[in-house]
Amino acid sequence: MKLRIMSDLHVDVNKKYSRKRFRWDDKDTLTIIAGDIAGSLEVAARFLRTNFNNVIFVGGNHILYNDEYKPIQQLHRDYRAEFPLDSAISYLENDYKEIDDVVFIGATLWTDYAYGGNRPENMLFAASTMNDFNYGCFEEAGEEVPLRAEHCLDMFRESLAFIKAAYDKFSDTEKKIVLVVHHGISPRALAEKYSRSRLNASYVSDLEDYVVKNLPNLALVVHGHIHIRLKYKIGNIPVICNPCGYVIRQEDRKSPIWDRDLVVEI
Repeated sequence: MKLRIMSDLHVDVNKKYSRKRFRWDDKDTLTIIAGDIAGSLEVAARFLRTNFNNVIFVGGNHILYNDEYKPIQQLHRDYRAEFPLDSAISYLENDYKEIDDVVFIGATLWTDYAYGGNRPENMLFAASTMNDFNYGCFEEAGEEVPLRAEHCLDMFRESLAFIKAAYDKFSDTEKKIVLVVHHGISPRALAEKYSRSRLNASYVSDLEDYVVKNLPNLALVVHGHIHIRLKYKIGNIPVICNPCGYVIRQEDRKSPIWDRDLVVEI
């Protein structure tokens, strides 16, 4: 099976460049988008339906970046209703989808905030720095409250448990299993220039040992969030990150950012 891989398109922020960059002649290749298409569901839906016939995508943290201030649980419900599993374009958030001999497991998979060794400090710093907590809302005890880092940690744990359960369901079959998440799963996804950044724990979790121990037969992992094009391995598992990033900030001139025609075969 051939897979076109990308992430972090930010077509709302990059709208000035969208006509030139975001058009593909081949609409039928199955496209995997590892999060952050746009802040608006309407914008994301129009982009997806215009450019592709077959897509599997996860939300990423930027589904929060809009003026609706819906709790993230409601946003997930809205995306699932717009792009259900039985449609050609499918949204995965703690979901999986089977296509032929491949199972795609998908989630935003927030971070565990543990990278660097001081989770409480990392969470406090994230809460005071990341725009996720300016835009995000959360359903808690029947009320809508501002998103907190503790909510993101809970969502991370819920997603990781789902990924393990879905993997176990298919690990003894002939199916190939592809994991699609937004946040990074290894410190190797961090650029050297950011090696000492206090925000690193908001971008990656160090899940290498967990993956090798609990998910050893994954055929492929795709993630985004890190605006650097990456290919690396965890054990024998290939990992790909192919982000567009912020064209308006000329990120593509500062580091190796996306190959718009990247297609791999599994």
